[in-house]
Amino acid sequence: MRRRLRVAVLPLSVMLGAAVLVGCEPTLQQETGVVIEVDSPALGRVDSFVLATDDGERLTFDTTELEFRSEFPASHLGEHKVIGDVIEVTYKTDGDRLVVTQLDDEAH
Repeated sequence: MRRRLRVAVLPLSVMLGAAVLVGCEPTLQQETGVVIEVDSPALGRVDSFVLATDDGERLTFDTTELEFRSEFPASHLGEHKVIGDVIEVTYKTDGDRLVVTQLDDEAH
């Protein structure tokens, strides 16, 4: 009896643990807007930027964990700031930080 109980509890524990891990995954969110500030401490590096959304909100996004792609290199944020083209930001919330997971041109 004890062995059967242990066998039944183990799969249940594994499933419960997996559900907790999935539940802890941060939800991705998206915003669109115009880049108005870029924090670029070195050539080819951007640590953060400020996005002005359509509804007037100013959001500071952290890019320190982002691997910039060849289609959207770090310097491209500066171009968007100068030109004023809209971008789409996919991000997750980590405490009070808005951590960018992907950047795209609005007209992609």
